Amino acid sequence: MTHKNNTLKGLFFLLFLVLGITGSLLLGFTKTSFLDLFNAIFHYNGSQAHIILIFSRIPRTLNALLSGAALGTSGMLLQTLTKNRLSSSSVLGIHSGASFGIVLTLTLIPTIAWTKLYFIALLAGLSTSLFLYLIAGKNSTNTSDIILSGTAISALFFSLTQAFLYRNSTALEEVLFWMTGSVEGKKMEIILTIAPMIILGLVFSFLLIKQLDTFQLGEQVALSLGMHIERFQGFTILTCAILASASVTLSGPISFVGLIAPYIARYFFPNTHRYLIPYSMLSGSILLLFSDIASRFIIFPKELPVGALTAFFGGIFFIYLFTKQEKNYE
Repeated sequence: MTHKNNTLKGLFFLLFLVLGITGSLLLGFTKTSFLDLFNAIFHYNGSQAHIILIFSRIPRTLNALLSGAALGTSGMLLQTLTKNRLSSSSVLGIHSGASFGIVLTLTLIPTIAWTKLYFIALLAGLSTSLFLYLIAGKNSTNTSDIILSGTAISALFFSLTQAFLYRNSTALEEVLFWMTGSVEGKKMEIILTIAPMIILGLVFSFLLIKQLDTFQLGEQVALSLGMHIERFQGFTILTCAILASASVTLSGPISFVGLIAPYIARYFFPNTHRYLIPYSMLSGSILLLFSDIASRFIIFPKELPVGALTAFFGGIFFIYLFTKQEKNYE
């Protein structure tokens, strides 16, 4: 009966994903239909509707799918690794580190191609992950230590980023909208270049499922079962850095999707990563798709950057989770 219920809930998740994809493709300032979409793909004629669908809506939808999946999955991995359900790549400063790497590179090399920036973001995100883990994660007994350390790191990189942008007005104009977080504006060429890295990170995540289940039983239990803890932790951090850096390169530092998506997965499914990883991935995509759709209409006819929307509602959700978690420790 439980398996049947999980299957039914999984089908509802897929339904919401299809609805999100459909809405992302068809809804916006310019009205389009399924017929327009079909003709744009198979009988492109250069009309306004076809241009919008091919060069804006389809890349935008694919970007939201990939970035949301990367954010949701990396959030789940970090929450299991740190044993703290308030963890995510944005909360822990990984996004800020990757963003600083990109802004620094654009300031020094303004002509660099966006397709090459991923590797800068990966290096910066990985360095931030390792730094955070070394100063707070590995031996911390207080679940708030990691959050506080991540907040401090995030503030540090944010201030450095602002300083470099202030010194370079050209970089400021190019990066400002990206820094608020948006799935709009990326060419399909860039998305298809970064997509294999996200797919690689997702594959790594699925390979970690058994080890994640073992690790959440406790380190002593994991050691007794022959698990190599440090190797697991290092591989998990690398996977998180791959996913978080790819999402930052594609859509900027979008906040809190990686925090909320794992919570949704845990609410609906059993506490085993056979369910938590794929449904965190789906939840992240669904959240980002529907957030992007909403961002098109909140200040219609203008658009609100989706990162501003997720930051607002995610901040409220974070406060709720934090107060709830603190009560549980009293």
